[in-house]
Amino acid sequence: MAETRPGLVERVVLCLVAVLLTGFDLLVKLPCTVPAPMGTTRAELIGRTGCWSDVAALWNARDLGAHVLPYLNGTYTSDPPDLQGGAVEYPTLGGLWIWLTALPVDSARAYLVLTAVVAAVLAVVVTLLLVRLAGRRAWLFAATPPLALYAVYNWDLLPVLCTVLGVLAMTSPRLADRPVVRLVLAGLAFGTGAAFKLYPLMFVAPVVLAALLDRPRPLRTRVGHAAAALGAGVLVPVLANVPLALANPAGWLAPIRFQAERATGASTLSVWYWGLLPWSSSGDAGFQHRMTELSTAATALAVVGVLVATVVIALRRGTTPWLQSSAALLAAYIVCNKVDSLQYVLWLLPFFVLLRVGGWWVTSYLVVDLAANVGWFRTQYYGAIGQTATTWADQALAVGIWGRAALLVALVVVFLRSDSAVRGPASAPAPAPAPASAPGPAPAPA
Repeated sequence: MAETRPGLVERVVLCLVAVLLTGFDLLVKLPCTVPAPMGTTRAELIGRTGCWSDVAALWNARDLGAHVLPYLNGTYTSDPPDLQGGAVEYPTLGGLWIWLTALPVDSARAYLVLTAVVAAVLAVVVTLLLVRLAGRRAWLFAATPPLALYAVYNWDLLPVLCTVLGVLAMTSPRLADRPVVRLVLAGLAFGTGAAFKLYPLMFVAPVVLAALLDRPRPLRTRVGHAAAALGAGVLVPVLANVPLALANPAGWLAPIRFQAERATGASTLSVWYWGLLPWSSSGDAGFQHRMTELSTAATALAVVGVLVATVVIALRRGTTPWLQSSAALLAAYIVCNKVDSLQYVLWLLPFFVLLRVGGWWVTSYLVVDLAANVGWFRTQYYGAIGQTATTWADQALAVGIWGRAALLVALVVVFLRSDSAVRGPASAPAPAPAPASAPGPAPAPA
């Protein structure tokens, strides 16, 4: 059954709530754009207020005020691993967006405000798209804590928007009889998202499987459709990377090398660091390398496992659960990756809207995510003021880290077994051609 679509007034309220939560996040983050008050260390300020954001931090750490074009400039230094000369640690479209939006401003505070304005617009657009796709379930995106905590924490609303646009392309009734257009547009959307943050590239795989496995189209047609989806999915990343890689290989490789050699520290909030203590905190380069190898191997195995399950389900049902598979891939990726940053919950939110996941699962995940946020910043505060004994914040952080991990593992299965909440079938097979009827006697009159 399709979700009820909100009326105009409710849609306006939804958008206003999204804007207000984004504005709230800006107010929380602003204290980190000015010097700490007299007698207060910066670490104490961040821990007490939770004002940290990658946006303001990168303004200073990557000297964004110099307005140096990344990838064509910048270098990587290995001891210690760091980026210099204008390089930023993001895929190319993300880095270019960071550089472009920094051009009109001249301070971290102004940059954070401008980023928040853009984030508010993105939040409204995503909200309206989710209303169109899943009706009132869009409240799960617009009115839950993640927007208030992470809307301007990083630039994650950009790939979130691309993800939702890809789903819209795949499920649009207007494109139901134009499968190639539908697949190409979805691939372009997911590929564009990958050029901002890598993770949406995973969603191309279930779309390709849907094009290849969903019947009753002839095999040759299905192979052609799958190739079109795959080609569209990699087109934007190729166009966004190849020219820069050719122009300055060292500058283009700098963020890739930085992420590959990035230490798995406490701030990554992943099970790899917290589950392998005390060895993970020793600073041993060899152990850090092994953790990177383990997390990479685990992520690859998890992705392959989800795709195999998707194929099995598709062959059994005759249709591919590409939307459910995309959500499961994301959950597996987050829990297995060597980094599980706080704002990654924004990546999951659209799938909580688009799939009929039980309210218990959604609420549980949002609660443990909030525990991770509060626990992390409060432990930083206690550490900054010299508190060495175990506190409630350590317990909250443990609940957040291990609660998120356990729920993500469970959600892989829950997502694959869930139904779509999209208005209209999310993966309907093409109608079978009518069989040719043999000539026969005219029907008898009634």
